[in-house]
Amino acid sequence: MATFSRTTFTIAQFLRWNEQGQLILQPKFQRRAAWETPAQSYLIDTIVRELPMPKVYLRKIVHPKTQLTAYEVVDGQQRLRAILDFCAGKLVLNRRHNADLGDVTFSMLPDPVRRTFVDYELSTEVMERAGDPEVWAMFERLNTYTMTLNKQERLNSKWFGYFKQVAYKLAAEESALETWRKLKVFGDRQIARMKEVELTSDVLVALVQGISDITEIATAYKDFDVEFPQKGEASKQFRAMLAWLVSELSDTIRVTKFRSRAWFYSLAVATADALYGIPKGVGSRSVRPSSEIKDRMSKLDGTFRSVEPTNLPRGLASLHEALSRATSHVPQRKVRHDFFFAMLTLPEGKWREKCEKSTPGAN
Repeated sequence: MATFSRTTFTIAQFLRWNEQGQLILQPKFQRRAAWETPAQSYLIDTIVRELPMPKVYLRKIVHPKTQLTAYEVVDGQQRLRAILDFCAGKLVLNRRHNADLGDVTFSMLPDPVRRTFVDYELSTEVMERAGDPEVWAMFERLNTYTMTLNKQERLNSKWFGYFKQVAYKLAAEESALETWRKLKVFGDRQIARMKEVELTSDVLVALVQGISDITEIATAYKDFDVEFPQKGEASKQFRAMLAWLVSELSDTIRVTKFRSRAWFYSLAVATADALYGIPKGVGSRSVRPSSEIKDRMSKLDGTFRSVEPTNLPRGLASLHEALSRATSHVPQRKVRHDFFFAMLTLPEGKWREKCEKSTPGAN
């Protein structure tokens, strides 16, 4: 009967097994496409930074040729192959993933970093006396509970360059996580499924190229993978925009529709446009006092909750339509941007007039 034991092995131990022919690297149980170089480099950087990586599964066997103890890799083959290739000088740690170290191989790492690297411990599940059917059955159970990847999770598994790193860093900073929870934009479950990263990426796209369709997120991950010249300025604006929303409007956002994805995206982008200007936007303007803006937000929310769409003034009817259908596409996003920008910047008389009039471009 198969037995299972949880343990840790250092990278040095895996290197010794590999040199002695005791590590059998073969995708026997889980056949996956080979990792591309960016994914391998990203894993190496994870280890250099001493961050955790997923568990490795081994089956302890007697090697059919040497009759010595050996370890067959059941799951984790791509991770181990990246580690072995890096230590052998076949793989470079890309400067996109670690600007401090740059494009280096294992032998080029500073001595303390090399020692830390080989001492890194991999959490490992070791199976003994396990036949192929038992291993297949175990992984069938594990995969039963694996969720289908959403769009953002697929992007996470495909790209490893600058845009991804900036988006993930901004979304996961302590100030950002506190913002998502304080404003009630995302709960813990949504954060676990990377919904906050998707929104951060969406807003970043607007900061660097203007209001875009949500599908442009994938394009940005690709186009800004190797170079992302605007990363410093875009990061600065994103942080400042979130800080302003928390400081000035948090108590209203969290109790109104402005905490929903479509509303919050447009409020965030309109705020960035008013504070700094965005490409193809209206341009920076002085914002109204926060008490005035919050009053407008509360009235909008209350009106949309209590008034039938057919009874709305023409301006609000246009906004309602842009918030109700195809909310992630450019035409509707531009209508919302125009309206929310006005909410942030127009004096009271002009604001009331806008609510009564038809919003240009609503179609």
